[in-house]
Amino acid sequence: MTIKLYELLGDEDRRYSQFSWRAKMALKHKGLEFEEIPLLLTDKESIAFANSTSVPVMVDGERIETDSWDIATYLEEAYPDAPTLFGGPIGTGVTRVINSWCDRAVNVALGPLIARDVLDAAHPDDREYFRESMEKLYKKTLEEVQEGREDRVKVLYRTLDPIRTTFRKGQDFIGGDAPGYADYVVFSQFQWARITSPFKLLDADDPVYAWRERMLDLYDGFARNTVAYDVAS
Repeated sequence: MTIKLYELLGDEDRRYSQFSWRAKMALKHKGLEFEEIPLLLTDKESIAFANSTSVPVMVDGERIETDSWDIATYLEEAYPDAPTLFGGPIGTGVTRVINSWCDRAVNVALGPLIARDVLDAAHPDDREYFRESMEKLYKKTLEEVQEGREDRVKVLYRTLDPIRTTFRKGQDFIGGDAPGYADYVVFSQFQWARITSPFKLLDADDPVYAWRERMLDLYDGFARNTVAYDVAS
């Protein structure tokens, strides 16, 4: 039975959920076939069976997982003969740190830079809900959140120094010589931005940019071959 993965549908078929991209890259890493099921942000009924109100939702036979981290750890346990996502217990622990750093530092630095652009990338039927919920979170209009981003992008640049330094020392991926789930977590941020915003986040001579290009080329260009802005972001 083919695995099913529910994800967000944006304007012009943009698949913009960063957390769904973590799950999709993990599934590709494991070499598993899966069906992508797009739904609107406001469509809660389609995933009510999973007791969830947000994506990703993964269904593998009778197993249902509703969190990107839980999806990855399930895949690691359920498919032990496929390439490992974590590289063992120590790798799992280190990857959890990367996961937290990404959610609490990288996302915090990147999100406000593209907040208003994401509104335009969302499906037209979701835009009112998206604006209302995000402005409640930020306590500002999306226009105010994104204002002055040309200067504030340097905060993102500094936030990425831990992986930039690693790449400068000759390491191709966060996971080492090959990508692991830690790479997919951080990459999901840039894929989210690439799909939703034309704003330039990275310079072409940045080692993080080169790493992002390597990530886009994985699995026959799976992540590259999606509706996105063709910019060096």
